Amino acid sequence: MAWRDGRRSIFEKMSAGNGIPLLLGGAVCALILVLVAIVLLVSFLVDFPISFRFSLDNYKSVLNTYLFREVVPNTLIVGLVTVAVSLAFGIPLAWLLHRTNLPYANLFLTLIAVSVIVPGFLKGIGWILLLSPNVGFINRLLMDLFGLENPPFDIGTLTGIGFIQGLMMTSALVFLFSGPMRSLDPSLEEASEISGARRWTTIRCVLVPLLRPAVLGGAIYVFMTAISLFEVAALLGGMGGKNQVLATELFLSIYTLTASVPQYGVSGVYGALIAIPSLVALYYYYVMLQQTHRYVTVTGKGYVARTHDLGAFKYLGVFFVLFYLVLAVFLPLIVLVWASLLPYLQLPSWDALSVISLKSYRRIMNLPGIWKIVSNTVVLTVSVSLWVMILSFMVSWIVTRTKMRIGIFMDSIVMLPHAFPNIGFALALLILALLVRMWFPSVPFYGTVGILVLAHVVTRISYGTRVINAALVQISRELEEAAYICGSKQVVVWWKVILPIISRSLVYLGLWTGLLSFREVSMALMLSGPDNQLLSNYVWTAWVRGDLNVASALGVIMVVVMGAMFLIVQKLGGREARVVGTG
Repeated sequence: MAWRDGRRSIFEKMSAGNGIPLLLGGAVCALILVLVAIVLLVSFLVDFPISFRFSLDNYKSVLNTYLFREVVPNTLIVGLVTVAVSLAFGIPLAWLLHRTNLPYANLFLTLIAVSVIVPGFLKGIGWILLLSPNVGFINRLLMDLFGLENPPFDIGTLTGIGFIQGLMMTSALVFLFSGPMRSLDPSLEEASEISGARRWTTIRCVLVPLLRPAVLGGAIYVFMTAISLFEVAALLGGMGGKNQVLATELFLSIYTLTASVPQYGVSGVYGALIAIPSLVALYYYYVMLQQTHRYVTVTGKGYVARTHDLGAFKYLGVFFVLFYLVLAVFLPLIVLVWASLLPYLQLPSWDALSVISLKSYRRIMNLPGIWKIVSNTVVLTVSVSLWVMILSFMVSWIVTRTKMRIGIFMDSIVMLPHAFPNIGFALALLILALLVRMWFPSVPFYGTVGILVLAHVVTRISYGTRVINAALVQISRELEEAAYICGSKQVVVWWKVILPIISRSLVYLGLWTGLLSFREVSMALMLSGPDNQLLSNYVWTAWVRGDLNVASALGVIMVVVMGAMFLIVQKLGGREARVVGTG
C-alpha cells in the first residue's frame, strides 16, 4: 500500500543517515503545530486551568464588549498608519539608494541598516521624551520659543504609535525593495521617455506598476508585523486603558492591572484575532502571486541597470535620507543618552551641562541582581544562536538535500511563525508551562531561561531556514557524493565538507538571531519570572516604575553592545542580508 511505501521510504532515509535531521526537524515542526493548537484550543476553554470545559463564552465575552468594537479598529488603524509611514519613507529611500547617483549611497545604506540595533521599545521611550505633552523636549522647546500655552504635538495617539512603528519598519522595506529595484529592465523606462513622457510620469506609470508585487508584499509584511507589535502601543497608553490594541489586550488578559484571575481563554481569543488579519493578507498576496507573469522584467536578454542622474535634486535626496535617519535613529538615541547623563530630565542648557555625570552608569553596577540578569541575557543569546543554527541546518538539509515529500511539509510548517505573532507563541508556551507545573511539578520549566530560549528558537526558525536553504542550494551535490564514495558517514560529510563551506552563513545567522533575541522585550515580559529576568525587560520595568536614569543608561548600554554585534554581522553577512523586521 502507498502508506506502507511512504513509511518504508522514511525509514530508509533514516537508515541512510538522515535520522538526526528527521528527528530534530520533526520535533521542531511538531512543537510549532502544538503551540499554534494550544492558542486556538485555549480560546474555547472556560476557567482554564481550573477546569477544561469547552464553550464559546470567551468569544462571546470579547465580541460583546465595547473593547472589541474599539480594540480591533484601533489595531487596524495602527497597522495601516504603520504601512503608510513605512512606504512613504521606504519606497523613495530604496529608489534613491539603488536607482540614482545619490552621493554617499553606500554610507547611507549602512546607516539605515544600523537603525535596527536600537530596539523598538527604546525608540518608543525616546519619542515619549521628545513629543510627550508633559515632558517632551520638542514640545517644551516650541512652547518656549513661540509662547504656546498647549503642546503642539502628542505622540500618545494611535497615529503616534503608527508613526513610530513605521519608522521602525522602514529599514526592512528598503532592503526588501533593493532586489526588485535593481532588476528592473531599463528598456521599459527608455521606451516611456522616447514616447515623450516626463521622468515623474515614467516613475508613476512604469516603475510603480512593475514594483507592485514588491510593494504589496512589503506592505503585507509590515502590516502583519505592526498589528502584533506590543511594546510601542503599551508604552503609549495601551497598558493604562488608552490606545488599546489586540497585542496589549492579550498581555493584559494575563497580567491584569487588577487583582482578578488571569483570563487565559480570553487571551487565546485575542491571539486568534491577531492571526486572522495576517492570514487574510497572506491569502490575497498568494492570489496576486498567481499572476506574476504580468510583472516579469528579467528575461534572457542581458542589460545593465540604469542609474538616474538627480542633477541639482541630489542635495534634496541627501536631505530626505538624513531626515529619515534623524527621525528613526539619531533623535531617540540622542535623547536617551542625554537623559542617562542627567540627575533629572531637563532641556539642554548651560545649567544642564554643568550637572552631567556618569552616576547612572555607575549605579547600574550596584543594582540588586543585575549580574544575574546579565548572565541570563548572555545564556539566552548564546543558546538561541546555537539552537537556531543547529535546527535550521537540520530542517534545511531535509528540504534541500533529500527527495522526501516530508521536506515540503517541514518547510511550510517552519514558516508558520512568520505569520503568527511572537506574543501568541509566548502565550502558548506560558500555558504549556502551567500544564507542566500542574502535571510534573518537579520539572523546572515555568519561569526559567529555558522557556525563553524555546520561545526565541521557535520564532526565529523561519528566518534561519531561509538563510541556510539559500546557502545549501548553492553547493553542488558532487562534493558530498565524492565523500560518500570514499566511505564517509553522514556526520563526517557535514563536518568536513558542508559546514566549512556554509560557515559564514551559519555564523551570520547565529549572530543575527542572537542580536534579535538580545533586544526582544514582548516575549520576555510575557514569560518573565523571578529567575529569568533579562536586560530588555529590566529596562522596561525601570521605565514603568519611573526610574528614567537607569532605563536610559541600560538602554544606551544595550545599543552599544548590539552595535558591536552588528559590526560583526555586517562583516560576515554583507549589506543585503541584514535587516529583518523587526523594529
